[in-house]
Amino acid sequence: MRSKKDLSEIESQLLARKQELEAEIQQLYQEKSDDGQVQDPGDQAMSAIFESLKNSLQNNELEEYRMINQALEQIKKGAYGICVECSELISSKRLESYPNAARCVVCQEAFEEKNKKLDW
Repeated sequence: MRSKKDLSEIESQLLARKQELEAEIQQLYQEKSDDGQVQDPGDQAMSAIFESLKNSLQNNELEEYRMINQALEQIKKGAYGICVECSELISSKRLESYPNAARCVVCQEAFEEKNKKLDW
């Protein structure tokens, strides 16, 4: 199990990243991709590409935000760092680099492989 000091530091990191994401998500929602000017077909294509990229960024940030909230909830419950699949401890090294990890490396790889097959 993680010490209270470790959990406190992780919780602070997660809360800081959560605030960053909130600001980034709010900024993405407020940005206008079209300034209302008449555009030629090239400009329209570029606007569509930027809009698609913006939506992709929003989706990625929203997913990270959701995972951070789950990690914070796990800290409150006393279940932080326990794999949601196999119930084993997630390695400290993994949590240091990815503090909102919900799965150990083995289970995450299996999860991604399963989802990759579903995407085909």
